[in-house]
Amino acid sequence: MRHLVFLALLVLAYFTANYMYAAVVKPMWREGVIPGREFEYEAIAGLYLVTIPSIVAIALSVPMGVVADKVGKVKTILFSGLLMGVGLLLVGASTSFLLLSVAFTLFAVGMQGVYPALMGSIADTVPVSKRGLGYAAYYASTVVGYPLGLATGLLLSWRLGYTLLGALVVALTLAAAAALSRAYRRLRVEAGGVSEYRFSGALKSITSPAVVALLVLIFFWGMPWGAITRYAVNFLEDAWGVGRAVAAAILTLASISIIVGHVAGGVLADRRVRAGDVLGRVKVSLLGVAVGIAVMLSFVLYPYPYGDESLASLLPPAALALLGMMFTTLSYPNISSVLSEVVRREYRATVFAVFNILNSLGWGVGPTLYGALKAYLVESLGYSIPWASKVSIATVVLLWLVPLAVWALMLGLYPKSRVEEG
Repeated sequence: MRHLVFLALLVLAYFTANYMYAAVVKPMWREGVIPGREFEYEAIAGLYLVTIPSIVAIALSVPMGVVADKVGKVKTILFSGLLMGVGLLLVGASTSFLLLSVAFTLFAVGMQGVYPALMGSIADTVPVSKRGLGYAAYYASTVVGYPLGLATGLLLSWRLGYTLLGALVVALTLAAAAALSRAYRRLRVEAGGVSEYRFSGALKSITSPAVVALLVLIFFWGMPWGAITRYAVNFLEDAWGVGRAVAAAILTLASISIIVGHVAGGVLADRRVRAGDVLGRVKVSLLGVAVGIAVMLSFVLYPYPYGDESLASLLPPAALALLGMMFTTLSYPNISSVLSEVVRREYRATVFAVFNILNSLGWGVGPTLYGALKAYLVESLGYSIPWASKVSIATVVLLWLVPLAVWALMLGLYPKSRVEEG
């Protein structure tokens, strides 16, 4: 399992670079690399450095998944990782907005391209009984990358930060590819498809009932997470009346609880599987989402004394936020594990590419839905901003009822759809 360590470190490095953007976009503008006046540079940067690169990367995601299945997952990880590293190095060296846009596009394409190959390789090289922990290592690394990225952007100049992270991504890509190649050889498993890749076979996998259910699940799963991660600070300021520093402290603790949820969800489900419970992953996920929704709604609708920043007032709802995110996150590593177990190995990267597109769309739609609903409640229905914030977040959280229903459906669907391998 040594290769998982290198893969987790690689994920940590490029997610740190991804999240660093939030802390450095203003310094980039101040240096003149990003054009526009003070009130418009964020929209310009968002379009050319985030939105357009993301669209290009998503468009290439499925082809990269097909390449991973046909040519090999290790080769795809190597190519995508080096592409990310080169993109980051170019960001650090950029002297014009055009070069900066190209650099961020290369990074985005590499980041999207590495995902299906990486997720497929975890399934290929980790036994079913330990796969929850394998995917938990990936998801925990993505979470740790958030505060680490903000810290890197605040402590280092943006040029130095991106240059160092680019070099680190290149080094870790080489190390991860080498370790993963050894794992494939040791297990005597090919790094690509074991039989001739057929598009009809890939399409059949994507349209199977279990996979379709999980694709629906991940889209609705991503919307609340997208809204919460993007607007949680604003929510705490608007609904509770606390300062940004207090809100940031609560969210930092929440990120720790999410890491705990990732690891606990994977470990608990693995234990149930090793104990012979075929439905262990589904049961852990079902329980986690059910409890998580209830606790998160309690947190969102908590009658907080507006503007009070005393510890006595903060502690109860903050504890609800931590528990709600932790319980909900128990499901995360098991979504990928279950998906890997209902798809033949030669089509896993292709399916994970489609899966990632819907996940990304969910994360993208969630913030827009929250903002639009909040604006409607205030402008059209006369809600106060605190109440509009609470109702909007509560509505978005209720979208997790769809994943809850899918997990209930999987109690019957999953056992019939499992592909027995390794």
